[in-house]
Amino acid sequence: MCAMKVFAPDYYSGFRCTAGACRHTCCAGWEIDVDPEALQRYRAMEGPLGEKLRRCIAPAPEPHFILGGQERCPFLNEGNLCEIILQAGEDALCQICADHPRFRNYWSDRIEIGLGMACEEAARLILESPRPLRLVPLPEEAGEQPTVPSEEETELRSCRDRLLASVPGDGPAARLREYLIYRHLADALYDGRVEERIRLVDRAFERITEGWDGQSVQDLAEKARVFSNEVEYDDEKLEQLLTE
Repeated sequence: MCAMKVFAPDYYSGFRCTAGACRHTCCAGWEIDVDPEALQRYRAMEGPLGEKLRRCIAPAPEPHFILGGQERCPFLNEGNLCEIILQAGEDALCQICADHPRFRNYWSDRIEIGLGMACEEAARLILESPRPLRLVPLPEEAGEQPTVPSEEETELRSCRDRLLASVPGDGPAARLREYLIYRHLADALYDGRVEERIRLVDRAFERITEGWDGQSVQDLAEKARVFSNEVEYDDEKLEQLLTE
């Protein structure tokens, strides 16, 4: 049996972390959990970096980095660069750091990856995309085996595709609405709340574009970044928006 395919928007491969040039680093203001595999590596790592890693990880209730002043990761240096990457390479990162700002939608027969707008570079890349959102297969494959989608799942994907195809106009506002549809409608896979999530897309779009002049992509990207940071990564606030 073939392996499960992985898809992503066609702009996905163009994403690159801007590292020290980022104005809103993702290495500050967030709780950074350390997954079990990374924790095992860090416990075995030798030298000054290994010593610092063990010193800067709180063991409970879930292993996580102990943040410093201004809630900065202890491995974020003065140039806003990651000491773990500088000294041990990107493969040494814990899973949450390696993944951000990516999100994944798990369908029965495929996995879809996207970029979250909490990252300013991802927001810029999405809003400046010259074409409507189009999913393309990635060279990687997931370890899981695909299964036949249920009737409900097939209808959900068809509903999403219809919504994407009906997005009016072009330009950054259209790219924003497409992002919100792609990001949030698939969550109905887990709770069946299709209509609520369609309304959530409308509410989120209205909240982000409120006060926007309709011209500046940079201003819209910043408004989207703030919304994503404050709402999309906060289950309680997302639920409030979902049930308004």
